[in-house]
Amino acid sequence: MIFIDSNILSSESRCVPFPCALCRRDDVPFPTLSLDPGTRLGPYEILSAVGAGGMGEVYRARDTRLERTVAIKVLPERLWRDEDMRQRFEREAKTISRLSHPHICAVHDVGRQDAVDYLVMEYLEGETLADRLSKGALPFPLALRFAREIADALDCAHRQGIVHRDLKPGNVMLTKEGVKLLDFGLAKAFASAVSGEGFTSVETAARDLTREGTILGTLQYMAPEQLEGKDADPRTDIFALGCVLYEMTTGKKAFSGTSRASLIAAILERQPEPVSVAVPTAPPALDRILRTALAKDPGNRWQSARDVGLQLDAIGDGPGETQETETASTTAASSRRWKWAAFAGAILFGLSLLLRPRSPVAAAAPTIRFAIPPPPGGEFSRSGEGKTVALSPDGSRIAFVVFEAQKPSRLWQRTLSDLDAHPLEGTEGARSLFWSPDGRSIGFFAEGKLKRLDLSGGAPVEICDLGKGSGARGIGRAGSWSSRGQILFADVQGAAIFRVSADGGEPEIAIARDPARGETRVVWPWFLPDGERFLYMAVGRNGEDGLMLSEPGKKPRGLAAVRSLAQYVDPGYLVFAREGALLGQRFDPVKGQMAGAPFAIAPHVAYFLSTGWAGFATSRNGTIAYQTKGDMDRLVWFDRAGRPGGEIGAPGEYLDLAISPDAKRLLFTRRRAGIGTYDVWVLDLERGVETAVTSDPESEFAGVWLPDGNSILYSAAHKASPRVFLRDLATGRESTLLPEGDFQEALSVSPDGRTVAIAVRPAGGAFEVFTVPLSGGVPAVKLTRPSIVRSERLRFSPDGKAMAYLSTESGREEAYVAPFGRPGERIGLSPDGAQTLCWSRDGREVVYLASDRKLVAVPVRTTPSLEVGRPTTLFRLPEGRDWKDFDLAPDGRILAIVNEVSGDAQPLTVAVNWPAEVRKN
Repeated sequence: MIFIDSNILSSESRCVPFPCALCRRDDVPFPTLSLDPGTRLGPYEILSAVGAGGMGEVYRARDTRLERTVAIKVLPERLWRDEDMRQRFEREAKTISRLSHPHICAVHDVGRQDAVDYLVMEYLEGETLADRLSKGALPFPLALRFAREIADALDCAHRQGIVHRDLKPGNVMLTKEGVKLLDFGLAKAFASAVSGEGFTSVETAARDLTREGTILGTLQYMAPEQLEGKDADPRTDIFALGCVLYEMTTGKKAFSGTSRASLIAAILERQPEPVSVAVPTAPPALDRILRTALAKDPGNRWQSARDVGLQLDAIGDGPGETQETETASTTAASSRRWKWAAFAGAILFGLSLLLRPRSPVAAAAPTIRFAIPPPPGGEFSRSGEGKTVALSPDGSRIAFVVFEAQKPSRLWQRTLSDLDAHPLEGTEGARSLFWSPDGRSIGFFAEGKLKRLDLSGGAPVEICDLGKGSGARGIGRAGSWSSRGQILFADVQGAAIFRVSADGGEPEIAIARDPARGETRVVWPWFLPDGERFLYMAVGRNGEDGLMLSEPGKKPRGLAAVRSLAQYVDPGYLVFAREGALLGQRFDPVKGQMAGAPFAIAPHVAYFLSTGWAGFATSRNGTIAYQTKGDMDRLVWFDRAGRPGGEIGAPGEYLDLAISPDAKRLLFTRRRAGIGTYDVWVLDLERGVETAVTSDPESEFAGVWLPDGNSILYSAAHKASPRVFLRDLATGRESTLLPEGDFQEALSVSPDGRTVAIAVRPAGGAFEVFTVPLSGGVPAVKLTRPSIVRSERLRFSPDGKAMAYLSTESGREEAYVAPFGRPGERIGLSPDGAQTLCWSRDGREVVYLASDRKLVAVPVRTTPSLEVGRPTTLFRLPEGRDWKDFDLAPDGRILAIVNEVSGDAQPLTVAVNWPAEVRKN
């Protein structure tokens, strides 16, 4: 079914108003133009009519220049009689056409030919939200998803100074790609065209809501200030969004009446029935969101669409890693923790019922979803290389890795029926964890060892060393503990899956990657209930990726094309991720066979295709916890006093950046939505145009400029451990510097263009730094220093005589400078810790970001000997605006990746008894 806008289409002969708040008079007919197929409007060829309405006709057309299908809206003559109005409309249309967002219907062009004025828009397929709501309320996760996408679109437009003014279900299209907002901003463009008319003459009625005596149309989504004739601002759209969300979750309109007067009175004076009353399974937190969104006074509402999106993220299954993946910052998360505690308390009784053993004849318990925030002052982890969240087998407890400021990571545990989590002593340095089958112990990986912590008391016990014995096994990625007292774990490089007794001993290889199948990694083991067979994921060069089953005495066999860790849940499901969605599929654990089609558990889960990591954990009895969010960053210029000087590029999740030698381009790494992998991009700083350097579904990252500005180095994980590539930007030709096998990341190129410093992580797990000649022919040389924890933090000085780097040799991360290529003493730069650093372009100072959020400049002289001056604090970063990376321009300005919201600071979503939802379907 093809839709452009439901409210301009009609099979009746009467005029149906255009769905924007355009000037209209119901008593003024619109002369039908009836353009025939083949008619040309500029470069657009009319193909067929789609529909006609009171404010125009819509046609399907072909853009002859770009060979694409578009929608043409032909506007009536009376809108163009006023030349000032016409010029204003053209300016506004051009403004809206610059709105590039996946959830906004794009305006491509505006034109005039043979006295016909027209708009060119994106051609969409789907149904409107109004049509979908005619069938009833939406499932709660779907309503949250749609509301989140609408909030994203509104936020994008509001940042450009554009207010929709007519948000309603009829202006929301549901497509395969998600929500699309229609006619965005045109209402405001035409607002001044109405002279002497109140809201009753500019309201836009839906098809079934047009006459007094029935419930009215657009009035039901108007904010009080609109009804009072005041100017609209972004908070006006937020009120309408609240009305739409209320209708999606309850199937009823937030405000109703039997006449215009009664409806207006309801909007101005009354509050709708709480959603939790209309829909008892809805979380109370949704009532708070809607109550604030529907506040009568704009000053008491959420002040931005972004605020609404963050609140929706926190209670439901909203998007993550998209450029639309916005998450709450650490500060914001901390300020809301008391609210989460209150919400958790409200569901304790329900949890106690669900976790209590039930008789076979007991009524099926409902699914309950709630949120668990990180501990105060801490954040969760999305490492991509380990399982950082784990549920006890009976689903009553959850444990997770937490990072705290200036402290090593460690494990925390919480009983789901309690409000607070507590740290587990002796687990410092933990990176990945798993439970014992009886729930009495936790296995975890820390400091190059596999350890066991008995929760009844005592210190952790070492099970095995990960760097000795039958080959260096490296950092443990994931473990699984069987009912027979055996533990499986995979190394971080994916060379093999190892087996060891939970009582300790020498690990042995259980499964090695199979070169005959082209396998490059075998990872994510998971025992089945019998304690012998296990699942794992294999990655192959030849497309042989998939979920595998290992059975004693048999050759491993493939189960499904799943590029994700997978876990078994009673009474017969596998849970896994695919393209950023959390899915389940029926599975017979005895026969080892999957059945039926995958079904959605949550529309979004944190996911990283390159390693197959997904941010979820399951219990055997039907409890699941998952992470849904990524970071939201912006590229922002600052002066040396910390004053922002404007944003560049698109918002998204960034990893690193580097300004080109001529300061005209920017090299950066940005994460993809859905699959979570990274691409390398170049941004023309003068023209503001982005160009993708890489586009492989696997990850490419850590771009480094060569001094001539014509070539770059970057790391690429092409179904194997990341490897450094040298690329000519003009020709696209590539070459490699080191043999494949170990994790490789280019750090910095010497100013003469001859040498590159590369961080290499071998199977042993610790990064080491090598210098490699770019010309080849000379072996790589290992540097005796630095000992680093952040592999991407080493920079050659502009004259090549020194290097600045981060090291943990003191026990915490500090900045140092040391001579390069000559003897000399290293010198510490940061008395209070450091997070990232770079050199000034003239080489006279090193600028670093201290652990206390201060940006510090340290004078450095490299000749005739290395000398360091007194540090000077330039400014302090505001709370909630962390920097991931930064670089210095020749004029001294600073370009930084500013982390506005942190995915790690977002609460976990916990779903208790989620299979109950599956059984309903």
